[in-house]
Amino acid sequence: MTSPDPRDLSDRLRLLVWDYGRRLRLEAGPVSDLTWTQQAVLRRLHETPGLTGAELARADLVTPQSMNATVAGLKRMGLVQSRRGTADARRQELSLTEQGRASVERVWDRRDAWLQERIATGLDDGQRAELDGALELLRSLLDGAS
Repeated sequence: MTSPDPRDLSDRLRLLVWDYGRRLRLEAGPVSDLTWTQQAVLRRLHETPGLTGAELARADLVTPQSMNATVAGLKRMGLVQSRRGTADARRQELSLTEQGRASVERVWDRRDAWLQERIATGLDDGQRAELDGALELLRSLLDGAS
């Protein structure tokens, strides 16, 4: 048996990730009027509070100016706050406000409910185990990227 072509696998994976991302955004639809970029920043700050705007920009592969505009909008909405760093007063560390945390959790609850239902009803135990292994492979591809 020949190994699948990396180009074909790459194309199929990219399209599938795109389709899942679009579907998850649709499932969160009326729960949030936040843009996809704003939701990504809130998610990252939920997972790693205390990042700076520059660190967020690097993590999301955008310019610092673009990230600053996104963060400023989130601050105006009352979802993100900043404070001086404890170890370095020049750092402006960002974190979620209570309203920001609640917003992230509302979006996640909607997305998670749809995806959990699809996994629970659409896959048997063996398929769920295969999915678990595939997720580990996908994570290793992402973590190995620089």
